Amino acid sequence: MTGLRMDRKKQNSLIKRYQLEHLVPLVLTLFSFYIWFISFSLSLVYFLGIGVSIIGLFIWWSAKITLGENWDAGYGKPGLKKLVTTGIYSKICHPLYWGINLTLIGLCLVSLNPRIIIPSILIVIYFFWRMKVENLFLTKTLGKRYLSYKNSTWI
Repeated sequence: MTGLRMDRKKQNSLIKRYQLEHLVPLVLTLFSFYIWFISFSLSLVYFLGIGVSIIGLFIWWSAKITLGENWDAGYGKPGLKKLVTTGIYSKICHPLYWGINLTLIGLCLVSLNPRIIIPSILIVIYFFWRMKVENLFLTKTLGKRYLSYKNSTWI
């Protein structure tokens, strides 16, 4: 009975992880389209914001696809399943975080609405902090291997 209960617990955990893994990027993408639509303007700032958010979404989706099974929700203590250095990760260190940050910055430019800007700033600050925490963790865990990888990326 205990083995069956553990299997169900593990199965439920996998279902929740799968839903979160695919729901978060989808929601931000749909939210971006919504903000673009309701904030339409012929201003330069609007089109700059659209461009920045599209670049962010592209980087984020590329990173998510490249990560595959190594994706994590990005909260709690950092962990390491495998150091991914292929795809977008060969050019950008922490592309998930950079992609989200660029998307949110773009949405701030598009909307110019404090209800979008204030939470976006808080999320961007959190992800910059998270990058720093993960850099320290990966440097401590992998040492020169991680530093070599990090130095080979653009940002």
